[in-house]
Amino acid sequence: MSAKDMFYSEDKDFSRAEKRAYAREELVYNVAEDILVALEDLNVSKKELARRLGKSRSYVTQILSGARNMTLGSFSDICFALGVKPNVTVPVDSVLGSMEAGGEIHWTMEDGAVNKDELIRKTENVFDYRDPKVWENQAA
Repeated sequence: MSAKDMFYSEDKDFSRAEKRAYAREELVYNVAEDILVALEDLNVSKKELARRLGKSRSYVTQILSGARNMTLGSFSDICFALGVKPNVTVPVDSVLGSMEAGGEIHWTMEDGAVNKDELIRKTENVFDYRDPKVWENQAA
């Protein structure tokens, strides 16, 4: 359940800026929550995470509270410090958006509309993360 669901009725109409802000906050909250769960599961304190990162305890607190912007780089650093492999997905196979002339995005669910295998084009800078050999090559 999101904050939006807790404080507003289902029929509340949000502006595009409000929808974007809620989507951003939900992502920040979910990533921070996943990191906190990992810390608990691995029995690692925020103080120990800060030491492993070479950062202050306040930095870790700010990152995990959403007060400081967590980049993909800092997320990767945190995962590395915890000894876990980060996993970020963009589920294009289940939700499709279409932009209309007014710049409004309308989301629809369509089964089989996109073949995600067709979307993966291996090049020098893009690789198929599903192939374990690719990870071995990237780590080397």
